[in-house]
Amino acid sequence: MLQYNKEFKQLIEKSKNILVLTHRGPDMDAFCSMIMVKKFIELGYPQKHVIMKSKQTPTINIPCMTEITVVEQLKSGDEDLIIVTDASNLSLCLDFARDTLMDTTVPVIFIDHHKESVPDPDRLLVNEFRSSAAEQVYATFKDIYGKNFKPTPAIAQLTQYGIVADTGRFMYDATTPDTLRIYADAKEVMDVELEEMAYKMGKFPKESTPAIISYLKSLTIVDDMAYMYISEDTIVKDGLTKQGINEAQNFLRDRYIRYIQGVHWGFIIRLDFSHENSWYVSFRSTKGYQEVGKIAQSLNGGGHPYASAARIDAQTGKEALEKVLDAVHKIVK
Repeated sequence: MLQYNKEFKQLIEKSKNILVLTHRGPDMDAFCSMIMVKKFIELGYPQKHVIMKSKQTPTINIPCMTEITVVEQLKSGDEDLIIVTDASNLSLCLDFARDTLMDTTVPVIFIDHHKESVPDPDRLLVNEFRSSAAEQVYATFKDIYGKNFKPTPAIAQLTQYGIVADTGRFMYDATTPDTLRIYADAKEVMDVELEEMAYKMGKFPKESTPAIISYLKSLTIVDDMAYMYISEDTIVKDGLTKQGINEAQNFLRDRYIRYIQGVHWGFIIRLDFSHENSWYVSFRSTKGYQEVGKIAQSLNGGGHPYASAARIDAQTGKEALEKVLDAVHKIVK
C-alpha cells in the first residue's frame, strides 16, 4: 500500500464522524468523487458516521445524490475528520464571508487530480495527477482495500460519470491507459451506456434559456478569442435566476464559445451570487492554442491548461471584464 494511502486509512480508522466536501460550484466529477468517498468508507467501515455537505445538488440524477445534505453555511460540527475531493485547499471550498470551517482543527485529507494543486503542507494530499477526482478516489480505495475491494453498482456508475465528465468522453490529454482500465473495471460491475450518459450530462434547465439569450447579446470576437458577460442591470431587467445564469454559462462555455468558426478559445463571466462585488470567469481553449490556465493563475485562479477559472473582485460586470481583459493582454502575445 502506498504511504499516503496508509496515512489515509489510519485517519479513517481513528475517526468516528467524517465530513466529506468538495469545491464551490461543484461539477459532475466533484459530486461523483464526493459521493464515492462516502460509499467506499461505508463499505469498509460501516460503523463510521459519514455525512456529505454541499450548498447545491447535481442538476441531473446520479446515484445516492439524495444523501447530500444541502446547507447554507459550512461550519464546524462534531466531525473528527474532513475529506475534500477535487480540490487541494479549503479556500476552494468555502465562502470566507459566511463559512467558518476554515478554522477547523481536525485532520483534513484532500483527494485531487489537478497538476496545479497548491497543497497545505500540514494536511494530507492524495494526488497522482489522474484524469479525474473520480478516478483518483477509485484508485485510492482499491489500494486501501486490496483483495477486499468490491465496488457496488452505484460506485461503478459514479466512477463512469466522473471520468467521462472530466475527460470529455476520453478526448482530453488527461486520459491514460489506466483511466480506460478503471473505466472498464467499473463498466463490468454496472454497464452505463455512454450515449445515454452524455445525453443526461448535456441537459440544462429551461430557466437557462433567457440567460443564454442575454449572454449571446454580449458576444464579442477578437481574432481567435470570444467572450461574453452579463451585467447586474441585465440580470434584473431580464429577470434572470441564479440557476439559469450558472447553467447558461456552463452550456455556452463547454458547447458554444470554441465552436464558432475561427474561434479557438475564450471566456465567460458571471455574477458570484455568494459574495458581494464578486464575479467568476471561466476559460476554455482548444488544445494546442491558448493555455488559458496561465491567465487564470495570473488572476489567482487555477484549473487545467485548457480549462480554468478564477474569481474576480469587482463592483460591476464591466469592471470584472476589464480586469480579465487586462490579464489576457499581459499573457497573450
